Amino acid sequence: MNLRLLALAALLPATLAAQSAPLLPPLLQYADPPGDDRGDGRLLYPREAVYESGDLDLRSLQVHEEGDQLRFEIGLAQPIRHPASLKSGTLGNEDLSVFARRGFYAFNLDLYLDTDRRTGSGQQALLPGRGGRIDPAHAWERAIVVTPRPELMQRQLRDAVAEATGSDEATAEATVAAAVHFVRDLRVRGRSLSFTVPQRFVAARALPQSSLIAVLTAAQLTIPAELGRSARWSSSPAGAAEAAPRLSLGVAQPQAGQPATTMGWTGSRPPATAIVDLLAPDAAAQTAQLGSGTLVGLGGRVAAPTLPGAAKPPTADPAAQRLAQALAVLTGVGETDTPPAPAVAPPRPVVAAPGAASTPSAAPAAPPAAAAAAAPTPPAATTPASPPAVAAAAAPVAAPAASGAARASAPPARRDPAFLEEQELRLKTLRRLRDHGLITEEEFQRKRKEIIDAL
Repeated sequence: MNLRLLALAALLPATLAAQSAPLLPPLLQYADPPGDDRGDGRLLYPREAVYESGDLDLRSLQVHEEGDQLRFEIGLAQPIRHPASLKSGTLGNEDLSVFARRGFYAFNLDLYLDTDRRTGSGQQALLPGRGGRIDPAHAWERAIVVTPRPELMQRQLRDAVAEATGSDEATAEATVAAAVHFVRDLRVRGRSLSFTVPQRFVAARALPQSSLIAVLTAAQLTIPAELGRSARWSSSPAGAAEAAPRLSLGVAQPQAGQPATTMGWTGSRPPATAIVDLLAPDAAAQTAQLGSGTLVGLGGRVAAPTLPGAAKPPTADPAAQRLAQALAVLTGVGETDTPPAPAVAPPRPVVAAPGAASTPSAAPAAPPAAAAAAAPTPPAATTPASPPAVAAAAAPVAAPAASGAARASAPPARRDPAFLEEQELRLKTLRRLRDHGLITEEEFQRKRKEIIDAL
C-alpha cells in the first residue's frame, strides 16, 4: 500500500505540470460574423425540418499543430445534430444515418490553400458543385474537404477526373490524392467539429504564408442511384440549354423559391455559387464576393505580382496539370478564361495572436453591382428538369470524351468499402423510389439486377 502511495506521489508533480502548461497558440485563427448563412444574401433554407436556420452558419476556424498532424476545429452557430436522430418527411422512413455515417449530415466544408502565393499559379476553379471561381492571386495548391460521405465523394471525383482526362484509374487517383484530401478522422461535439490532416499533405510551416478560402455548402441528403462512372457531367459551355447537369460532388444545388430539401433563392437570376457561408471579415465582403462569383483568400504573405507582359507561372507538375484539365471540363472554369476583377482586394498578411481571433483587415470591398459588372457571369447552378428522385432512376448517361482522349472502356469497379457502400445505397434508393411509386416494379427489378450483377 505504501509503495502505491509513493508511486502516486511521484507522478503528481508531473501531472500538475502537464495541466498547468500553457496551450500553444493556434497556427491560424479566424472568426466569422453571425447570421450570414444566406450566400450572396438571397439564399433561403429548405422547408424540410432537418435543416434549421444556423445549421450552415460558420462562426470560427482554428488550426493547431499536433505532432505530425494538423488539427482543424470549426464552430457553427447551432449544435450539430446526429443523422441517426432525424428522419426526413420527404425521403422515406429511414433516418439520415443511412446516407451520412460520420456524425453529421447537413453541410460540406471546403478549405482551399494557396501555399506558393504566386499569382496565376494553382487552380482557379473550386471543386465541382460549388460554382464560382478563385481570383488568380489566390489560386490553390491544396484543398481539404469535409463531407458526410468522404469515401464516395473521393471515388466520384477520381472517376470524373479519369473520364475528363482519359487517364487510367491509378493515375486519376494519384492526381486527386496529390491535391485534395477528403477528411475521415473527425469528431463532432456540440457546436464544433474537429478533424486532423497529416502534415505530409499540408505542413505546419506552410500555413502562415498561405492564403485560405473556406466555404460551407449544403450537403445532399441522399445519394443518387447512379454514382461513379455513371455520374453525369457536361463539357458544354456554361449556360448552354442542352448542357447536362454538372457533377455536384455532394453539394445540394440551390433552386428557385423554397424547395424542401435544398437551398432556395429569391430574385430574378440564380446565385453565382452554391456557397451558403464564406469565411470573410464581414457580411459585406461575403456578399460582394459571392455576388460576383469571384473569391479571394484570407491571411498569408502578399502574393508575388505578375508584371505586365510576363509569362504565366507554369503549373507545378503533371498531376496539377491533369487536375486543371479535369476541373475545366467539370466546372467550366478553364485556364483560357479571362480572369474577372476581384470583388475584394487581397487582404493584408495575418499574424495570429494567442487567445484572439485574427480576422484580417481586407481592403474595402467594391460594391456588389460594380463587382458584378466587372466580372463575367460565372456558371449558374442548374435546376434539374425533373425531380431528383426520378432522375436517379433514369438510365446512366454516357459522358462525352474530353480533349479527344476517348476511353475505350471503363475498368471494372474495385470491391473496396466505398464501392460496397455505394451499391448498398443504390439498392436502398431504388427500393424507396419503388415504394413511393416513382418507378415501376419492372424498372425496380431491372435496375436491381444490374446492381447485383455488378457485385
